[in-house]
Formats: sequence, structure tokens, C-alpha cells
Amino acid sequence: MSQQDKKIDLPTAQTWTTNWRNNESDYNKHNECNAFLIPAQDLQGALEEMQGQTGQKYIRAYLGVDTSTTPSTEKLIIVGTKPETQKDGSIIYRDLVKGYANAVADGKEGSIWDFTEPCPPNCDNDSPIGG
Repeated sequence: MSQQDKKIDLPTAQTWTTNWRNNESDYNKHNECNAFLIPAQDLQGALEEMQGQTGQKYIRAYLGVDTSTTPSTEKLIIVGTKPETQKDGSIIYRDLVKGYANAVADGKEGSIWDFTEPCPPNCDNDSPIGG
């Protein structure tokens, strides 16, 4: 992970999301994760990668678990997307991920962003939404 540009690499993202999918049902029985504190830089970076797209823009967020920490840390992994019209006229939003065939949008290659922190412990305990 790069502390400077707030990006993670594809193998790290794949490991974290696999950890979440493989452990999610049991994981939530033993660990509390209500929300994520997201650095604005993560969202701004993903939005900048989609600059120049027309129409509605979407960012996708994946759930992951970093098991290299003790205790394990929940992660929200953020990627920009680009619309692709299918043969039937429907639209699918493709992830902009470096090295993926659909990674380039308007000449910009996609990145994987994550420096999120789970809540708890990074909560606003007085929030009316929950903390």
C-alpha cells in the first residue's frame, strides 16, 4: 500500500475481498463493523479517474478484511467505474482496475483505493445514524 497516494494493489484487494467473502457469515457473528471512515482523497481520486465520462457516474465499493493486522481490520475498497452498453441495450458499469481489460476510461487507468478505517473504533458515537 502507498501511504502517499492512498492506493492499494490488485493482489491486496483480491486477498481482502476473498477474506470477506470466505469469512463473512461467521465474521459478523464475532466482530462489529457498523460503518467506515473514508478519506475524501479516496473518493476524489476515483472521481478524477472518471472525469470526462458523460451521463451518470458510479463508484463501486467492495468489502474486504485485512488479516495481516491483529485483530483483523475491515476494509471498504473503492474503484471508479465506466458504463458499457450491452447488446440488449442494458448498461453494465465496469470496474476501472489497473491491469483489467476495462481499466482505461478516457485515457486514465483505474486505481484501487483504500485507507478506510472501520467503525468501531473510528465512530461518531453521538451520530443519529449510529456509531
